[in-house]
This record gives sequence, structure tokens and C-alpha cells, in this order.
Amino acid sequence: MERKWKRTFRSWVYLDTYVHMMGNHELRLDNCMKILEYNEVLVRLQTRDMLVVIWGTDLTVSDYNDSSVIVHGTIESVQLQEKR
Repeated sequence: MERKWKRTFRSWVYLDTYVHMMGNHELRLDNCMKILEYNEVLVRLQTRDMLVVIWGTDLTVSDYNDSSVIVHGTIESVQLQEKR
């Protein structure tokens, strides 16, 4: 019951991780806390509750602000790993 309440509260105050993809050339991640690793084939991003790993070619990061990041390039895979 408590876990369900926390999940509902987090969605109300917009603390969940949101991933928006536009084809395989753009990905926007909302509620990003930190860029852990970034090069032209790999981007690792930390959110409050998960690690997002993006693999591709010619990857670039733009529009990084206090809560979101946009990744451009040819995206080949996206892995979502729950934080422990």
C-alpha cells in the first residue's frame, strides 16, 4: 500500500522518469539528474530511480537543463536499468 502511495505521489509532482523518442534519431529524457558518460556511441544518464543507457552512432547531447536532456543521432538501443 505504501509503495503504491509513493508511486502515485511521484506522478503528481512529476518526479517519474519520462522517455520520449522521435523515431530512432532523437530521445528526450525528463527528470535527468546527471550525465554519467557521454561519447559518440554511448550515453549513460542517471535519473532518480533508474539508469538509462543509450547506444548508437554519432550521438550528441543537447538542451541539457535542470531536469531534461535531448540525445540526437542514430539510436540503436535504449536500456532501462532500475536503480538498486
